[in-house]
Amino acid sequence: MEIVEQEYLVIASVDVEEAQNRAWETAGTPIDVVRLLDSEKVSDEVLSAWGFVPRPRWLNWCTPVAGSDADFLGALSGTERRNVRLGRRFVEEQKLRLRVAPGLTEEFMDEFLDVYDRQVADMPRGKNFARRWRDRLLSAADQHVSIALRDGNGMLAGSVWHVRPERSVLQMRFSAASQGARSGRALRVLYAEAVAYARESGLAYASLGNDPSLFGQLVQPGLFNFKSRMGFTPVPSGLFDASLDGEFADRILRLGALPDPSLLVTWGQHRGTLPPWPDAVSGGFLDLLVLSRDPHDELLSRFHGAGIRQSRLVTVAETAG
Repeated sequence: MEIVEQEYLVIASVDVEEAQNRAWETAGTPIDVVRLLDSEKVSDEVLSAWGFVPRPRWLNWCTPVAGSDADFLGALSGTERRNVRLGRRFVEEQKLRLRVAPGLTEEFMDEFLDVYDRQVADMPRGKNFARRWRDRLLSAADQHVSIALRDGNGMLAGSVWHVRPERSVLQMRFSAASQGARSGRALRVLYAEAVAYARESGLAYASLGNDPSLFGQLVQPGLFNFKSRMGFTPVPSGLFDASLDGEFADRILRLGALPDPSLLVTWGQHRGTLPPWPDAVSGGFLDLLVLSRDPHDELLSRFHGAGIRQSRLVTVAETAG
């Protein structure tokens, strides 16, 4: 058994024999998560008996671009349609300039990264992945699209998108906005513009990029709600990238380093049998677990995932076994 701290969590990695013997119980140190190695070789029935929940390592959020902007927005809830309208009104009333352009330039990236840096600095567990990727993105500039929202002083919000013709997808890589732009719902405007650009470019789908399937460690549960309400469905990222394939099988022992509630998007009843791309975008395959010390029905109603097969509440005691 190996015990390490990974991104704020103390994780004990165990093999099959150690899982059978519940080796973590004699570790002598507080553990947040127990992770089973090579879990793909273990059946659902055995995982369930040992108290492990299998889930895709990464999720990619996708949506069809629909036939028109009206069709895309029409599929959203009334609240989200209103949010997009308010965002567009904010852009208009503040006399902001919105520009969508193929390719990336050093000027755009550096201006965008200034906004991204400030956003990450305000996040409790922010990681500055975009700055690490600057040179790599610019080396493939012609495969990307830039979207910027500016006032007279510079960029207020921006996003970087990857054109993926092999999947007919425009996929977001990074996005960021100033606090004022976020309050004005500007990111919704950028995302709607990206969907429109994908449609006009002959692409069939848009993607809001990849997230870990555990919401609460690096990304927060609110991000799950935001992307779902924008009409995007989570699918296993392995459908796009082999490097993001595979699963984690975890037992959550405590919420000490995780917020209450935290979310797990799991394989549901379709572990290893999800339909191929793009059928998975229709949803109804993955499940959502809402993890809390004190679950109640109102808590479950706060999280509605587009394309989620079923959602249920789980206590820490249930997962700890």
